[in-house]
Amino acid sequence: MIKQNGSWWKDDRIPGLIARKQVDGFLFGHGFAIPADFYPDFGEAGGGSLPAIGESRPVRLLHENGGVYATYEARLEHWRIAVPSGKSSLEIRYDSNKELKQFLLSVFSSTYLEVKEWAERLASQPARQDGGSAQSREYGPAGVYAAAAEARQAEAARRAAAGSRRIPPRGEAADRAAARSPFDTPDAYLPREERAEYLYLYRTDTPFTYRLELRPLGGQELRPAHFFVTETGAEYLVAPPPEDAGKPAEAGGPPVEPRPHIPDAGVRAAVGKISAYIRQRGFSFPDGLVEHLYLSLKTRPFVILAGISGTGKTQLARLFAEALGASTDNGQFALIPVRPDWSDPADLIGYRDLSGAFKPGPLTLALKEAARPENADKPYFIVLDEMNLARVEHYFSDVLSLMETRRRTVREPEEDGNGDRGVRNGPPPGEIATQPLLPESALEREEDRRAYGNLSISGNVYVIGTVNMDETTYPFSKKVLDRAGTIEFNHIDLMQLPRLRAEAEPEAGTLTADRHLLGGDYLQLVDAMRDYAKLIERTSEELAQINGMLEEIQAHVGFRVRDAVCFYLIYNERFGLMTRAEAFDNQLMQKILPRIQGSRFSVKRVLLDLLRHCLGGEAAKAFDWRELEDSAEPVYSGRRSRETLAAARYPQSARKIAYMLRRLDEDGFTSYWLS
Repeated sequence: MIKQNGSWWKDDRIPGLIARKQVDGFLFGHGFAIPADFYPDFGEAGGGSLPAIGESRPVRLLHENGGVYATYEARLEHWRIAVPSGKSSLEIRYDSNKELKQFLLSVFSSTYLEVKEWAERLASQPARQDGGSAQSREYGPAGVYAAAAEARQAEAARRAAAGSRRIPPRGEAADRAAARSPFDTPDAYLPREERAEYLYLYRTDTPFTYRLELRPLGGQELRPAHFFVTETGAEYLVAPPPEDAGKPAEAGGPPVEPRPHIPDAGVRAAVGKISAYIRQRGFSFPDGLVEHLYLSLKTRPFVILAGISGTGKTQLARLFAEALGASTDNGQFALIPVRPDWSDPADLIGYRDLSGAFKPGPLTLALKEAARPENADKPYFIVLDEMNLARVEHYFSDVLSLMETRRRTVREPEEDGNGDRGVRNGPPPGEIATQPLLPESALEREEDRRAYGNLSISGNVYVIGTVNMDETTYPFSKKVLDRAGTIEFNHIDLMQLPRLRAEAEPEAGTLTADRHLLGGDYLQLVDAMRDYAKLIERTSEELAQINGMLEEIQAHVGFRVRDAVCFYLIYNERFGLMTRAEAFDNQLMQKILPRIQGSRFSVKRVLLDLLRHCLGGEAAKAFDWRELEDSAEPVYSGRRSRETLAAARYPQSARKIAYMLRRLDEDGFTSYWLS
């Protein structure tokens, strides 16, 4: 169906199109007013909602041209223009965005000059016989132009006779009685059809983020093969369906289909499919563990799985990756066994031999494959098996430091002689990536620079480490713990037996989805403040209270941990995977308790304070806390202890703290990692 209203037009057969807007003078001054019959189209592009009358919200306008990607800030404002009738005007405004207005003026210079010429002619109309005269005022993108009503009417009649189009200003009769500036009035002046220029707005997967396509006079509509949409705190891939989508490949292969996007409301079901896939392969893990792993990877792409030997840590990583379509067969899953003699990054990243040739390590080869533009929407998993057999800080320090440099790229990739686009000069624009792991200056030979120069860790790479904490391994430093999400599952139920799949139960296949499912949406806490300010404030207050306890033993956390905890809870609230208490309980286990170890009495006081916090108001009344300073046995032994810990506000953390107190009483030393 084709819909049209004034300068607005839409054809429902064009995928993703919100509307096409013919360029007029108002676009150079303030923005564009949206007709009421196009409100549903913008509401759909805003996730099903629009600002109420009298409200506004930020939007982003995104444009790509010749490999240069730009993001422009604007606002979607809903004005009340008539009281009490309730009439309103929905407009996209960018009055103060000089960069965007100058950009549009440069692209649509033909329309701007025609509007300007029309304004000058109208301003120069002769004076009325009764003494009135047309007044000439400043015109331009930020200026105001006014002319006498009779001069406006005369010009309208003259242009109508010449066959041009001019649409009068919208508004009440009193507003139309006076001539108004073509730069300040929607649809005040529209060039003839043969001189029309157009602005297309397309939906993206981000609500209130619109992709622009511009068609200047005599130009062609821009339809890039791949368009990377970037905004603060999120990164998305918007690609129009390829021309051969749904058709067999030349070699008779399967149809080419874009990866489907799973909205927030469907993430819970998607994670459930991952759990079903793992369960049907004969592996059983504690309830909520797959959800915990998913949220941890989405929060930070580096997770450590800890537990006693034989608990299935490596299998969990492998099956989780397989459920998302990543396997060793397609190169999206790489298992790297860590050797005890690793003392520097050479075995992992690579090294230069005596001839100066670069010998890439397994991590470099995996990163190179993940960095190809055609793989940007596919997840790549790198598993470091038994990663603490050697000191992690020695061989993994370069990667840990690079993970703190994640940002969104804006430069255009270059193509090398082998057709590899985006590898030599980093990932494509709009993709999350780190600073280069291998700067070109570190490589001597030109072929090595072409193949590995400026290779970075792209946003579709997820690192999972498996660890055993025993006498053959090394402990983790706080540097590692701050940068990783730690998941421990030492509590093993041997009666959790594999179940045969019921005949009526369909077999769970792999889940194909775009990067939104697993890719992080926030890089800094400010990115989420607008939508989750209350949740962030509440979480930060509780973390500040806990941090006050940890300061006594110099185990308090910094902003990096605070941000990670907040992101975890935000994702959990968005997707509805668990309760807020369960999510915060996981974060205490993941980010707080692993930092605590020692033999001092102060460690015991901190553990008791944390236990009281985890138990909550009523459960905390079960113990005499002064007596526990001498012996914490009532906490970890007896039926009363089991009942009280089970009733705790954060039961998982409460049980772990009770175990740590037991080790401190019995051995004189305690640590989160002692099993």
